[in-house]
Amino acid sequence: MLSKTNEYRGFTVTIASDEKGDIKNGAPTLYTHKGGYREQIAVVR
Repeated sequence: MLSKTNEYRGFTVTIASDEKGDIKNGAPTLYTHKGGYREQIAVVR
């Protein structure tokens, strides 16, 4: 269970969530798998 705070201070960034628990300013990263390896396609901002 997550704590009741909506902010977590990580090593390099602060991760915050909104009132629904969704990450604020999240950046989804898209991957594909080729030849048994994961390859990054894009980071969506």
